[in-house]
Amino acid sequence: MLQAAFLVLILMGTVALISGMMWTRLHWRTDVPAYGRESSALDVTLHPERYATPDAVGVIRLLFRTGLLLVGIAVVIIGYELAESTFKR
Repeated sequence: MLQAAFLVLILMGTVALISGMMWTRLHWRTDVPAYGRESSALDVTLHPERYATPDAVGVIRLLFRTGLLLVGIAVVIIGYELAESTFKR
C-alpha cells in the first residue's frame, strides 16, 4: 500500500512542479529576458514574482508548494520504509 502511495505522490508532485514551471513560462513578464541559460530554475521556483506577471504568481506559488509538499511526503514514506526494514526484528 505504501509503495502505491509513494508512486502516486511522486508522480503528482512532479506534475505539479512541472506545471508550475510551465505556467511561469506562459506568463513570463515582458520586461525580463526570456527564459534561458541565465535563468536559474531554482530561482524561478523560489521567486516567481521576479519572472511572472503579478496575476499568475498566486497560481504558480500554489503549484510549486503543492509539488514540494507531495514530493516531501513521498520522501517521508521512503524514510519510513527504510526505518521499518532496518529496525524490524
